[in-house]
Amino acid sequence: MVVSSVNGAVCAVRGSFRGTTAHCAPRTPLKPTPPLLTDPRICAAYSEGAGIYRIVPAAVAVPRGVEELQELVRWAGASGAPLVPRGAGSGMAGGSVGRGTVVDLSQGFHWTAPDWARRRLWAGASVTWAEVTAAARPFGLRLPPDPSSGAFATSGGMVATNAAGPRSVRCGSVRSWIEAIEVIGADGEARRLRGR
Repeated sequence: MVVSSVNGAVCAVRGSFRGTTAHCAPRTPLKPTPPLLTDPRICAAYSEGAGIYRIVPAAVAVPRGVEELQELVRWAGASGAPLVPRGAGSGMAGGSVGRGTVVDLSQGFHWTAPDWARRRLWAGASVTWAEVTAAARPFGLRLPPDPSSGAFATSGGMVATNAAGPRSVRCGSVRSWIEAIEVIGADGEARRLRGR
């Protein structure tokens, strides 16, 4: 197992794993552990969100793109390590904190791909409500649900929590405005899921 810290130090633990009897199935070695931050100060920084919960995670991962995220999800599936996705940590319900590995999606998922002719915008998981609204405004468009944390609430977090705001009674919550999402399944494969 390889564990890295903020200062780049690496600790490798190696050993021989053998069955104790002849009928034991051969063990399949796991892929190397993806880069995880385990410095107590970093874990403490990820132990809180906007809510009242404080749970120090075992580690923090900061994937820089889809490929690194897929590798992390495959590792977690093979090792049984729980993953806790995190955007801005603005949710009050505590969904961005947990004892497993917190996956900070704020770095490699900050992009937009507008298709204004079709009145659509693909947005990465870390694009905020404010950024989506600012990009759409010149075209006379907006994302109607306006959560109180809209200045920093990320699109991934808004979809995950079905964020709403004062306009939700009239316009619906965020999921009402989502046409499709791309997800990474437990097997590490990317899939596009479309609404009804």
